[in-house]
Amino acid sequence: MTALHSLRREAALFVRNRSSIAALLLLALLAGLAIGLGHSEVQRQLASIERVRALDATEREAALASAPDFGDAAYAAFHLTWNPPSDLAFAAMGQRDIAPWMLRVRALALEGQIHETDSFNPELSLTGRFDYAFVMAFLLPLFAILVMYDMVSAEREAGRIPLLVASSGAVHRLWALRALVRVLGLLLACLLPLWLGALLVGTSAASLSGASVIVLLNVLVWAAVILVFAFRPWSSAVIATSLSGVWLATALILPLAGKVAIDRLEPGIDGAQIALLQRETVNDAWDLPKQATLLPFFASHPEWADTAPVTQPFHWKWYYAFQQRGDEVAAELSQAYRAAIARRDALTGWVAAVSPPVAVQRALQSLAGTDVQASLAYDARIRAFHESLRRFYYPFLFNEEPYRLEALRDLPQFEP
Repeated sequence: MTALHSLRREAALFVRNRSSIAALLLLALLAGLAIGLGHSEVQRQLASIERVRALDATEREAALASAPDFGDAAYAAFHLTWNPPSDLAFAAMGQRDIAPWMLRVRALALEGQIHETDSFNPELSLTGRFDYAFVMAFLLPLFAILVMYDMVSAEREAGRIPLLVASSGAVHRLWALRALVRVLGLLLACLLPLWLGALLVGTSAASLSGASVIVLLNVLVWAAVILVFAFRPWSSAVIATSLSGVWLATALILPLAGKVAIDRLEPGIDGAQIALLQRETVNDAWDLPKQATLLPFFASHPEWADTAPVTQPFHWKWYYAFQQRGDEVAAELSQAYRAAIARRDALTGWVAAVSPPVAVQRALQSLAGTDVQASLAYDARIRAFHESLRRFYYPFLFNEEPYRLEALRDLPQFEP
């Protein structure tokens, strides 16, 4: 009997197993549902970005046209920053579900603008959004167990092992083919919805191939774990219970224990503390002598130290100097905040080393550009854009140039 003929026979026998086929169909349905929900969310985000971009441009043009001077223009004009979803974000929403992906900023103190709606960044989530990454990481193992756990024990309990050994001639090849059929069934149930979703949104071949490899490795790892137990001389019930315990430990207990450990090792910093410190510095500046604000500002911006002194009760360059001073005072705490998020993410990587579900979820989010590092990168782009915005306005403000609308045609433009 050829290997191909044996494979066809095993496939035919597997198709007659109604419970296994039903499990695969349910897995495919859940994966397809997750892909559909992810695609819907991505389209909603893209539509929101386009709508807000149009409104933002209209409002900014109106604010600049009606401004009497450069200080008022910088104060009134908002600038939209946005982080568009990647072509694979529909499969792994990651931080996009909890972290901002649009933010309008002005040339005022930045920390308060970033942290006004501060949200905690849970790098490790036990449930999270129901997306394709969640299905592959946490639900796929259960379906793999259901399909493969009794491939040997069921034959032994039915008394068919001696007959199989006698008829197959090479029993090891028989079990290998039987396992291969089940692995291929799992892969089809997982990958077909992903491929259809990728075709719908035009996902690049590189991203799709990377995601497919992650799913393939996930299936192979769990298949190997299941086979270790499947060939034990135990009853089907004991094997199923043991494998369920393995899933429970790797998918729930270890991630939960890791999250508790991370919270204790790296509690992080509340973003509200940063916003409060920045605002207190800005508000206190109104009651301080102007030099108390200007001298520290000139120390960090010496290029403006020789400009005309401020003698009026209010002057825009003094106003923007203490706005910047607020960010400078909060800078150390802000850097610590971002560093703490990065360290929490690094610690989560250690949890992923012992928890395949966490590893799969992190891998898909990283490939989709929706992980913690992508969120921090967007934060860095906001800060770089805000810096260019401040630097653009400073020559007009500190040199006290008369307002010219045409000068604002060179305003920095945010590029995602």
